[in-house]
Amino acid sequence: MDMGILLPGELSGVAARLDRYAVRLEVCATQVRTATATSWQGGAADLHRGRVADHAADLTSLAGRVRESARLVRQLQSVAESRLDLIGEVDLTVGLLP
Repeated sequence: MDMGILLPGELSGVAARLDRYAVRLEVCATQVRTATATSWQGGAADLHRGRVADHAADLTSLAGRVRESARLVRQLQSVAESRLDLIGEVDLTVGLLP
């Protein structure tokens, strides 16, 4: 997904979107767990439920990584904004800006 050039202030929107994706992934994990038929019995049913549980765990893990990505994007925004503030102060000091 090419997002083009983002200004630091736009990164909060990216982080919010990542948080929403993480919530969706957690909902999917819950739905996968609860959608498995409990009336089905036998060895094949047990294997199926085990596989479904593994997929649900993978979705939950992915949600955690996406949420961590959102946190890192917010951190990146903060650092970028502080660096731009420093550049602005230097420009003022040396007389490059009005």
